[in-house]
Amino acid sequence: MSKTAVTPNLISQPETISAALTEEIQSFVNQCAARHRFNSRWDTALNVFGIAVSIGIVVAGVFNQGPVSAILGGIVAGTVAAQRAFPFGQRTLFYRNLLGLAENLKTDTTQGLLTTKDAVALLKSLRLDFAQQLPRGTTFKQEQEQIVGATAR
Repeated sequence: MSKTAVTPNLISQPETISAALTEEIQSFVNQCAARHRFNSRWDTALNVFGIAVSIGIVVAGVFNQGPVSAILGGIVAGTVAAQRAFPFGQRTLFYRNLLGLAENLKTDTTQGLLTTKDAVALLKSLRLDFAQQLPRGTTFKQEQEQIVGATAR
C-alpha cells in the first residue's frame, strides 16, 4: 500500500486579519465599555438616590415633619424627571448590546471566521449604530403623543 501525501487545502485556511483592524475593533470595544460603565453608574446613582429620598419622606412623615416631607417629595419628582430626561438605564442596555456585538466581531475576526472586508463592514455598521441610535430622553409632550397614538389604534 502506498501512502498518498495530503496537501493542505488553502481555501480552508483562515484569513489573517491585520493588526490595525484588530486594534480598531478593540478601540471600539473600549469606547462601548466606557460608555456602558458611565451610564450604568449614573443609572444606579439616580435609583439609589431616589430610593433614599423616598425613605426620607416616610421617616419625615412618621415624625410629623410635613414641610421636610414636601421638600423631599419635590426632590423625588426632580429625580424622576432627570431619569426621564437622561435615560441612563436604556443607554446602559444599548451599550451592553453594542459591546456584545463588538466582542463577537472580535472573536470572529481572531478565529478567522470573517474576511477583512466583512469585518470592516460590520465594524462600520456598529459605529453607525454607536453614533446614531442612542436612546434619547422623553418630554411630557412626547409621552402624551405616544399615549394618544397608542389609544387611537
